[in-house]
Amino acid sequence: MKKSTNVADLSARLTNAATAPLVQVAPVVEEVQVKPRKQVKRRGVSVFLRLPPELYARIDAEAVTRTKAKGRGVTVQQVIIDKLEGSR
Repeated sequence: MKKSTNVADLSARLTNAATAPLVQVAPVVEEVQVKPRKQVKRRGVSVFLRLPPELYARIDAEAVTRTKAKGRGVTVQQVIIDKLEGSR
């Protein structure tokens, strides 16, 4: 068998190769521009209601009927708001 030469040199080169990254890429620096948020003017106050299932089913059925009649989505929330505005 042939005697190995330059084993120390080969060992150093393999160690350097193992610790070096495969592809050297410069770090990407993105310039993020912070856009100021628009102030949203809200016309109301948030309210959370727990409706009994029977009442919710009735209002939901009315919302479905309005949706079919108007051709656009009408939510349960909108039906409740309309009923409250009508009771003034």
